[in-house]
Amino acid sequence: MNILSIDSSTRNLSVAVSRDEKLLSEAVDRSGMKHMVRVMGLLDSALSKAGLSLGDIDAFGVNLGPGDFTGTRIGVSVIKMLSWLEGKPAFGINSLDAFALGIGIKNISLIIRFLSRNTPVLIMPCLDVRKGEVYFAFYSISTGACGERKYMAKIKVEKRTYVIRREGKRFLVPGRGLKEVLEGLFTGEVLKIPEAKDEYHSPVMIIGGSCWEGYGKILGYIIRQNKGFYLDRKNIYPHAGYLNICAYFNKIREVEPKNLVPVYIREFVPFGRQKKNSRQQPVG
Repeated sequence: MNILSIDSSTRNLSVAVSRDEKLLSEAVDRSGMKHMVRVMGLLDSALSKAGLSLGDIDAFGVNLGPGDFTGTRIGVSVIKMLSWLEGKPAFGINSLDAFALGIGIKNISLIIRFLSRNTPVLIMPCLDVRKGEVYFAFYSISTGACGERKYMAKIKVEKRTYVIRREGKRFLVPGRGLKEVLEGLFTGEVLKIPEAKDEYHSPVMIIGGSCWEGYGKILGYIIRQNKGFYLDRKNIYPHAGYLNICAYFNKIREVEPKNLVPVYIREFVPFGRQKKNSRQQPVG
């Protein structure tokens, strides 16, 4: 299965082509918010490097955000057009899912070490969504069969498969209150995530995402005060290659492609003024 994805949700624009879970090529532009000008050139470059044409693509993926308002809409519009032209499915991926997979892949050696000791491991992608707020969720990673529970993606290392699932709801909270919010989810050493089926005793927590840039001091304090918490400072920007993997497993799980609608966590109000009670809660 050949997959092409676009991530235009941040100032880094990337286009990737994969075959199943294997990345064939990726083209990245870090010059800033010139996505409308650059996106088609990067698309051609990624296809050329992979030795494929647009007609060879079996499915598309795109980052739905939350992210930059204009940038995200550009990627969504291009993928909608390509999906319609080629008659192939397109999957929208939440930014948190893309970050969770990236954090899992980049830290898999650490994760394997703790799982081998029967220590539960959680990934916590955390995004700076402006207005003094952060958006985050928890993802478990474990070995073994998926069973009947919904999973997001898998990471294969040698002969073992590691399954990533989102656990419970997504959170939108004041950034400066992140420490207190996390503390409130713990009862002693047990983490209880709202709407999650399981509880986690003394879990290892790997935190990453764009939140690091604006809330580095707060995250650093959280890491120092909590044994078993780790900070991934490298996964600040999402990559289209991770979207390809998420899209691949959506296709494998026979997820029905839906209308590609960018994820906005607040209502848009003209002139930058926020109406009372206008904040939208993230989709759980």
